[in-house]
Amino acid sequence: MRLPANRLRAALLLAPVGLVLLVALAELFFRFVLPAPCAPDLAFVDGVLRHSPGQTGEYRNGPVSAPFSINAKGWNSAHADYPAARGKGLRIAVVGGALAEALEVPPSASLAEHLERALEHQPGGVEVFRYGMDGAPLSQHLLVARKAALLARPDLLIVLLAPEDIAASHQAGGGPYAAHFQKLRLDPEDMVEELPPAPYVPTFIERLRKWSATVRMFCGARAPRPGLAERLLRKNKPDRRFEAAASAAAPAVEGPSERESLDRRATRYLLGRLQAEAAAAGANLLVVMDGPHEELAAGASPQELDRALETNRLAAEEAELLGVSLLDLSPVFAEDYRRHGEPHGFPRQPAGAGEQWNAYGHAVAAKAVAETLERLGWLRPDPT
Repeated sequence: MRLPANRLRAALLLAPVGLVLLVALAELFFRFVLPAPCAPDLAFVDGVLRHSPGQTGEYRNGPVSAPFSINAKGWNSAHADYPAARGKGLRIAVVGGALAEALEVPPSASLAEHLERALEHQPGGVEVFRYGMDGAPLSQHLLVARKAALLARPDLLIVLLAPEDIAASHQAGGGPYAAHFQKLRLDPEDMVEELPPAPYVPTFIERLRKWSATVRMFCGARAPRPGLAERLLRKNKPDRRFEAAASAAAPAVEGPSERESLDRRATRYLLGRLQAEAAAAGANLLVVMDGPHEELAAGASPQELDRALETNRLAAEEAELLGVSLLDLSPVFAEDYRRHGEPHGFPRQPAGAGEQWNAYGHAVAAKAVAETLERLGWLRPDPT
């Protein structure tokens, strides 16, 4: 049965009106009733992936929520800017991945800000600048130190290292933004090549995320696993030469010994370069390594804990060979949990959130770093 022409025209007019109302209701619902995930926008400045400068907002990832403040240089920080001019006090630069970015806690509650308060008695004061980006491997930490952190002329360079940052430095993959981080190629001749990051340009879906809470709800704030729609609509596909190089950077390995050999080569090269470039800039280097929180808090068996700490031991051994100072936070967190029973991270509800420190974890880590800096004699003596 055919509809009369006037009724058909009315139906055709009402359909887009209904769609607009549905989209508007969805936007309101995912903004005010069930808030969608939210993260700061990204930018590619001076060859380094960072945040778009000058943003403020509320980071949300499942039950984790905290304000963020992106400064004039594009980093989440309580400092509105990182001035080039030096004062008379101590300047510390903290480089790392999500542990330095610390979107899960307020800007004043990260390791950098806790450390700044712990050392405020230093003659001339202290300023701690942090340079963090979620997903960045150790190879990217070297690039950020070279192109951003060391340009601020710090007295101390602190690199926050998560165990997964080492393998991610020389393996393909590692999330939707891996192509925009520096990686390493490890060839069979023991040669190491730094692979520059592919420039980042926001995709169509990423631009929609900025304006639409509905898109963020279904695609995520930063989409750790891009869906079909994003793959189809992505306009800034990474340079194919980079993809080929990144694949070559992760040759097939047959077992744990081969993987360990690659991890050792990557660690030795990257810590060596960090040490050399920090020294050339007049800065001391301290590597601070995170521990396996789940195993430490859950009372894992000695065998399970031994396996979980393999990468920590590897990093400590390579650092000792190079003469690089390394603080392993595993015993620090284990002892603190034994004494106080307070978790240092978040429950594993949103994907990946359990790998990040909560405000208490940042405070415990900052205290351990301050004590280590004093033990190493890298702090300025109190004139009184």
